[in-house]
Amino acid sequence: MNEPTSGLSRRFCRTPLGLVHYVDAGPRTGVPILLMHQTPRSIDEFAEIIPLLARTRRVIAVDTPGYGCSDPVPAPPTIEGYAGVMTAVLDELGCERVHAVGHHTGAVIAVELAAGQGERVAGVALSGPVYADERGREALLPYFVQWHVRADGSHVMEKWNKFSGWVSGPALVQRLITDLFRAGETSEHGHFALTSYRMEDRLPLVRCPALLIYGSRDPFSTPGGCAPFREAFRPVREVVLEGGVFLPNEAPEAYAEAVLEFTA
Repeated sequence: MNEPTSGLSRRFCRTPLGLVHYVDAGPRTGVPILLMHQTPRSIDEFAEIIPLLARTRRVIAVDTPGYGCSDPVPAPPTIEGYAGVMTAVLDELGCERVHAVGHHTGAVIAVELAAGQGERVAGVALSGPVYADERGREALLPYFVQWHVRADGSHVMEKWNKFSGWVSGPALVQRLITDLFRAGETSEHGHFALTSYRMEDRLPLVRCPALLIYGSRDPFSTPGGCAPFREAFRPVREVVLEGGVFLPNEAPEAYAEAVLEFTA
């Protein structure tokens, strides 16, 4: 986390994928908001969001297995496995229902939660949603390449330059590569899980409202590519915010406002 949040506690939950780190903040009233980050980030993706949401809502944010302070995993998990971890955390906290909010990979996990644990999901906010059927998965495959440590350290500069092209400001770039290198040479596990997840089979099972949040400069997620989400979720709201791939860090105030309005 980038800054302290009043009333925030950090805990670990024992799950089938090892010990999972999560934070719990805000008042213990109403339906909690569950935050799930993209690959290869961590709870730090929501560092600016959590204090804004936790003023009035209970917020639970989870480091996906293999990322942040959660245990590493020896083999790539499945999206279903990741969703099972979220369920384990909610069970430990005694949360019967949540609003599931996920960014990129986290949005895919939110879809699976809504499909497999529908009675538990009051609504989903899919941030940077990507519809990944067979064709979509094939289109994404070239982006999912695992990096490896090089003896001359050139991999560090390569990643710095890559992320500098996505966001402005070295402070945020530093946060991004810190998450990446903490995950290490299994940092692509979350993306690999997406390539085997049959969203086209699971999406028809959802039965809840949805908010679709797009970043105006996010090349992976556009309203034009999200018709299947509009057809599956009822009702559906959509909002476009100024930002890109790392939208929660780039536009935290507008992001939090959209989530709070949807989950009110």
